[in-house]
Amino acid sequence: MVELVAVIGASGAQGKSIVKVLSEHPDKYKIRGITRNTGSTRVQELQKLYPNVEWVSAKLDDIDSLHQAFQGVDIVFGNTSYLEADILERADAGDFDAQFRQGKNMVDAAVAQNVKHIVYSTVVSAAEISKGKYTNAYDTEGKAKIKRYIEESPIDGYFVYAGFYFQNYLRPYGKIGDKVLFKYPLPPDSKQLHVDIEEDLGNTVELILSDRDKYKGKSIAAGEGYYSGNDVAAAYTRATGIDAVFQFSYVPGYDRPDVNSMFDFYAEFDGFSGVDTNEAKQHAHKPFTTLDQFWAKHRDFKP
Repeated sequence: MVELVAVIGASGAQGKSIVKVLSEHPDKYKIRGITRNTGSTRVQELQKLYPNVEWVSAKLDDIDSLHQAFQGVDIVFGNTSYLEADILERADAGDFDAQFRQGKNMVDAAVAQNVKHIVYSTVVSAAEISKGKYTNAYDTEGKAKIKRYIEESPIDGYFVYAGFYFQNYLRPYGKIGDKVLFKYPLPPDSKQLHVDIEEDLGNTVELILSDRDKYKGKSIAAGEGYYSGNDVAAAYTRATGIDAVFQFSYVPGYDRPDVNSMFDFYAEFDGFSGVDTNEAKQHAHKPFTTLDQFWAKHRDFKP
């Protein structure tokens, strides 16, 4: 039986990975891409790449639109983001539960439409893991709260934890002298789980869906390996022959206490505590992309 999969945020980094990988299995899955604007240039480009994907407009703040989007759906892939401009605006006004309400809408609409499975992209609670040191990393708290809500719902839940994206380094950071500069809000020697988000989040979700009895209720990371910023710069040099250097820097446009606290948490604590970081890498049906392989694919990148 071919199952209908609704991919929330199908034109974003995570959603595109799901669309890409599941589209390779038309005998198993039909895809409904959920996005806020089906007329966007990005969606039009994806329509050319994946002509069999159905595109539907819906918003996580609009539960009625989700009811429509989930009609006839068997599986939902869900993702929410505290870093959306409207969520940050509400946080600035003192509303720190806006992300959770979006996730609640997703779950409630799925329940009402008899969806059987939700794969949710989540993270650990910084407040819980740090034993109260980091209580204002609201993105982690919203996602962790949504995970608990799914666990309490009648839908089978599966939880995927994406590593830091290799693609985050494909930005024009400039140079220091003759050296290419990479920046990220983590110490240069802080090793974090990383992933080629365009390929291997989708491969992780495809693995989960292929053995639901095994993975139901489980927390599985999408990550290839632990790398530091210094490792990223060194791998770029190996691929290109161009000297590179890494510097700590908060993210322009997101340099605010609630976002910075999240990165500070990851620098100090295990951001994948209680999450299986090896299962997907070892058992996915395709090998995960390593850091060196990523830069081999992007050796033409120059800021």
